[in-house]
Amino acid sequence: MNTRITLTATLLALAPLTFAGGGKTPPKFYAYCVEVGVPGLKARPLAEQAKLLHELGFDGTGLSLSLGDDLDADLKFLDDAGLQVFMFWTSVNINPAKAASPDPRQMAAIRKLKGRPATVCVLLGGLKPADPGGMDPAVKALRELGDVAAEAGVRISIYNHANNWTESLPFIIEVVKKANHPRVGFNFNLCHWLKVDGDKDYAPLLREHAAKIFCVTINGAETGAKTWTNGLIQPLDKGNFDNRKLLATLGEIGYRGPVGLMCYGVPDDAREHLARSMKVWKSWQAK
Repeated sequence: MNTRITLTATLLALAPLTFAGGGKTPPKFYAYCVEVGVPGLKARPLAEQAKLLHELGFDGTGLSLSLGDDLDADLKFLDDAGLQVFMFWTSVNINPAKAASPDPRQMAAIRKLKGRPATVCVLLGGLKPADPGGMDPAVKALRELGDVAAEAGVRISIYNHANNWTESLPFIIEVVKKANHPRVGFNFNLCHWLKVDGDKDYAPLLREHAAKIFCVTINGAETGAKTWTNGLIQPLDKGNFDNRKLLATLGEIGYRGPVGLMCYGVPDDAREHLARSMKVWKSWQAK
């Protein structure tokens, strides 16, 4: 039995990436948080960043959800560059003392995303991780956001982020169940999974809740690392975490969405490290 399990795991790790229910079509690949979180570095304007990503072969990017007129300008920059926005992120304070509710501007911004292949990823904060006092306001906010997302044809995904109320993926799944909304699911953000739940096996959790995985982001990572930069977040050609095994698992369970490359805090020249990650990504497709 143990030999069979080992053989199966080996074959899964070596298999070509399979998505869309077992087909060979690779997922869309995008980069986000480029030139963010690097001390002393001023990020290039979005129009220049979009041009860079397009030149390197990325399908799109992820952005913070602007709550004013900036969103229209951001979308135009990306449309002009031929890039999609696959992920937007935004925050909701679910502390009951703050009368937690989505900002009306968030609702308006989500409505502007109609017709785009976007997932709106929500960071839930204002309380200590898993504080039970946040459950009711979180469920209320998620249902409201889910209703607006349904109008726009997009989805809401809870962002697993260390030190947020929803930092642990098993807890997030319980929140998703309580929200019980067809447009509300969850992220699998590799670096935050490793930081918070890295001592667990992700595969059973992903298999059991495959239908609610709305967003996946990866990066090179050193398992057991304590730092983000040069530890839990690196380009794809660095670190010892087996991303191919993760992607093969996602293919096995039918994940059809895009895959994001987390670049927060990566200190090298953006063109250089993005090109290295793209080279690795393409090599995985070729194999």
